[in-house]
Amino acid sequence: MRRCQALSIVPVASVLAWAAVAADVPAAPAAPAAAATTDASSPAPEAQIQFANKGGIWKWQVIDNKTVLIESRSRKWYKATLFGNCINLSFAQGMAFVSNPNGTFDKFSAIRAGGQRCPLVSLVETAAPQKKSNAKKSAPAVAPPPAAPTPPAAASP
Repeated sequence: MRRCQALSIVPVASVLAWAAVAADVPAAPAAPAAAATTDASSPAPEAQIQFANKGGIWKWQVIDNKTVLIESRSRKWYKATLFGNCINLSFAQGMAFVSNPNGTFDKFSAIRAGGQRCPLVSLVETAAPQKKSNAKKSAPAVAPPPAAPTPPAAASP
């Protein structure tokens, strides 16, 4: 048995019309060659603190209600940006770092302060914060005023 197939005949004019339309469409831009290099505007790569559940976090410093600086046991500093305002953060006497089940602390972790759970949006490596100087700067010593010049003694006759 032989099968019959229906063939549609497309007029040559419509094929030429489609070719003209395709010629008007600009070609897709080529991927930049420097895509492998990072820009200054690209965000820092996400980081993670290993063994956070086993003492991997050394100390922390609250910047504001959405930012905490964390120092790991390896003396690297990380900036943790929170999902929203954590109102108890500035006044908390202690803080808990809720790590992942595998013990790492990363952007999927959370901070618990004053009974409030504050999830993270990002955790990136940063430079150490500047140390604050609590010592008052002493005023420069004031030099004693110069002695008044003495008038020359009058000669006696």
